[in-house]
Formats: sequence, structure tokens, C-alpha cells
Amino acid sequence: MTAAWFFDCDGTLVEFTAPYDEIFADACVAVGVTRDDAASMLDPYNEAFFAAFDDFHPEPYCAGMAAALEETGLGESTDADAATLAESLCETETTATTVRDGTVETLDALAERGVALGVLTNGVATQQRRKLERHGLFDRFDAYVPSYEAGAHKPDPEPFAVARERLPADEYVYVGDSADHDIAPAREAGFHAVHVDHDAERGVATVRDIGALGGLIVQR
Repeated sequence: MTAAWFFDCDGTLVEFTAPYDEIFADACVAVGVTRDDAASMLDPYNEAFFAAFDDFHPEPYCAGMAAALEETGLGESTDADAATLAESLCETETTATTVRDGTVETLDALAERGVALGVLTNGVATQQRRKLERHGLFDRFDAYVPSYEAGAHKPDPEPFAVARERLPADEYVYVGDSADHDIAPAREAGFHAVHVDHDAERGVATVRDIGALGGLIVQR
């Protein structure tokens, strides 16, 4: 029996080492914006970024920064333009990520068992790949399904359908940290779902009943 395990990226494979408002401020300061001005830019940036992201804008980071500069009036008082700010944020996001202990070992153990591995993530393809490559993770996967390439964001079922096309298998498992955006749609798509809960007690796995373990014990 063939098996394919797909993993979420942010919050599952990689996680930020600082609150996002600090990451955003650091990115702005790096290109000449004051920390106070960066704080005023965050809310308009977030609003514009997520609107652009939902619409599959080709450059949502740049769209967000352009809107933030316009709304705050900082476009006329700083030398940093939207493109420069966007690239700084992408780079700062990437460097402000880490991988939890045991992640690489788990991926290696699954691969040694003949399990096909994939990433299924909401995100801009190039940016999510940068994060994975920084930690030497990208090449460990047999398939990469960012929502921007799938044409739909989780919890829409389409990314899961694309995942099945990319890695044909008899059994599918999806590992993610969001109950709403990962676990619920994965189950609806016929995947066995594993919820990564960073607040759970270390060394303790929770399942609804012992029968739930059967679907995770998959081999070629």
C-alpha cells in the first residue's frame, strides 16, 4: 500500500522566532523607515496584503507595502519604495524562521519507510520555497503545492485535489497546525489528519480512539 504525507508550512514545518509585528518593524527599519513609522504601517499593510493575497495578486507583499505607504503618507518622506520594502519583508520573514527539534528526523524516518512526502501550503510559491530552502527542507519533498499554484487557498478543497494529482497514493495524511484551515478540509478531502498543537503536553499524542491510529500506520 502506497502512502503520501503532506505537510503545512507556516506553523508546522517552520515557525517564526518573533511576533509578526516585530518582524515587520525590523524589515522596515532595515531599509530606512523608523520603528514608529513602521508601527503605523502595519495595519494598512495587513489589510491590503490579505486582500491582494485572496485575489491572487502576483505581488501581494508589494501591494501591501504600496497601500501602507499611501495610507500613512510615508511615501513622500522615506526613500524606501514599495518594492524595496516588500523584498526586505520577504527576506526578514525568511531569516526569522526556525525548525523545531525532531522535524528533520521525522521526515527522514518517513522517507526511509517509502512514504512520499509533500508540502501543501497557503502562500506565495517563491516565498514559501525560500523558507523551506533556508533550512534545507525543500529538497526532502517529492511534491510542492502552494495555494498560489493550486488557484485556491485552504480550506478550499482544490489544493488537496492538486496534492492527490501530484502524488498518487493509496493513503493520504495531512499534518498541519490549524484546525480550521488544515485539519477540517483535510478530513473532508479524505486525508487522515494530524493536528500539530504546540501548546500540547510534550511527548503526548491525542487521538479520538485507538482505531484512529490505524489510518496512520501506512506502508508501501
